[in-house]
Amino acid sequence: MTEVSEKFAHNLRHLRELRHLTQAEIGSRAGIAAASISHFETGQRVPSLESLVKLADALQVSIDTLLSRAPIEAAAHVDPIFLRASRANEQTLNTVRRITEALLADEKKRT
Repeated sequence: MTEVSEKFAHNLRHLRELRHLTQAEIGSRAGIAAASISHFETGQRVPSLESLVKLADALQVSIDTLLSRAPIEAAAHVDPIFLRASRANEQTLNTVRRITEALLADEKKRT
């Protein structure tokens, strides 16, 4: 098993446990069999790119976090709604930006 595969297996299990999810629950969220989740966590198998994206979405983290290219702690500080918004199409993302800017400007005026 490569270093990246080892880190992925560790992070997948750690993130799943942080969210108090079983392998079956994360598998259901990702549309992946629980047995596959087990194989990923033990390093017996490496997920396809499509499965990697599904797992990141199910855990509400970036692929970088799953692969140890971004710290898990950083993922804990980002609200999942912002991760979802960052994956939206350009029009939706621009709408989210405008709304967020307006809310923050309004909050600043009140303080």
